[in-house]
Amino acid sequence: MPAVDNAEHVLKVKNLIALFNLTMDSWNFPTTTTNGFLLVLFDKYAELLKRRFSDDFLEIVSTDDYMPMPIQNAEEYEKVVNVSWYTPDRSVSDMVFPCVFPFSQMYPLCCIDIRNFLNQFYFFVASDFQHPEVVDERLKTALDDLLTTKVCSSLVSKLSSQYLGQIVQILINISHFETACIELETLLVAARSSPHHSTTSTVSLAATVAFRDHKKTAEKRIFELVNSKIDDLVETAEYDFNPPRRPTEPSTYIQTLTQYLSNIMSSVLLSLPTEIKELMLFNAISHTAESILALPLSPSVRRINPYGVQQLSTDVEFLTNYVSSLNNIALQDNLVELQQTVQLLGTENTDEFYDVQMRNKKYGRVDPLRGPQLLEKLTHEVQAPTSATATAGDRFAALGARFGMHANQIR
Repeated sequence: MPAVDNAEHVLKVKNLIALFNLTMDSWNFPTTTTNGFLLVLFDKYAELLKRRFSDDFLEIVSTDDYMPMPIQNAEEYEKVVNVSWYTPDRSVSDMVFPCVFPFSQMYPLCCIDIRNFLNQFYFFVASDFQHPEVVDERLKTALDDLLTTKVCSSLVSKLSSQYLGQIVQILINISHFETACIELETLLVAARSSPHHSTTSTVSLAATVAFRDHKKTAEKRIFELVNSKIDDLVETAEYDFNPPRRPTEPSTYIQTLTQYLSNIMSSVLLSLPTEIKELMLFNAISHTAESILALPLSPSVRRINPYGVQQLSTDVEFLTNYVSSLNNIALQDNLVELQQTVQLLGTENTDEFYDVQMRNKKYGRVDPLRGPQLLEKLTHEVQAPTSATATAGDRFAALGARFGMHANQIR
């Protein structure tokens, strides 16, 4: 049957043969051969269905805008809820329209296709079909393959995007597909066409595990993008650890960085579940602290004078105040090593670090190898301003010293 490319045509042939079988049975003629041919027809029918829905799923995934799905009124809202495996956190009477769903439009469209796929698969099954257990197994296999290779894999392939908002939406979609798969497992047990299956048996879809695993993949991708942005901002710090003047305010980069974190938490990451959002922020703060700590440890930094320490301390204090405003003790713990390191650089009694008891008491989170590296760079000397920034008086004084005259004599 290579020339047959329409599942409905196969279904019509099946119905004719089934009617023929009923007639033959009524006359006690053998129907073993024709029943065997029905199984061949079913294989072709399943193949054509899978091919058609594969194309549908790929089109849905590829044309999605990956934005929260907008809803204009209660009627639209209920239609989407009815076709999707989605449980709202409040009743429609409490909703204010227009609003948005957490998922993008690809999710309900795929849910509709999944339901249609199930229905059309079972169209082939009737009292005259003698292989119901084959239908159940083929359905599970086909559905698993569609969800895993056409939906999940397609979503994962889009995680290479550089747009944080799109990655966040993909993560949300994947989470909802995992829920849909769990619901499908229950539905497949209830819809089984074979009476020989135990009512207590279960169905496990590989797609459920695939979506669950790739939630972690999407989370890691969000970590990468956020941390990459943090790295870019820290690189703009251009710290002068041997400045000629006392700092008067936090560095621009630390102000921009905290503003960036605040913005993404209140915008692109806002629709994420609370536990995932907190995990993202935890990772971001931890990475920020580590990136700032790496600045004075850089081999290119040879000297750190008191003003350089003070600038670093001012920036760390600014970051600490931002993290404290988030009211999350776990986040504040990420800053302890950085804070203690800055305190060590600012202390007059650096010998305390080499006393194990005092180090454990005051600098217990400071890396025992990093600490000495930084202390070796400390200097109490402050270089005079360069000629480009020196005052006129400074320049006159320098000339006078060179020619053995006082500055007032030059004037």
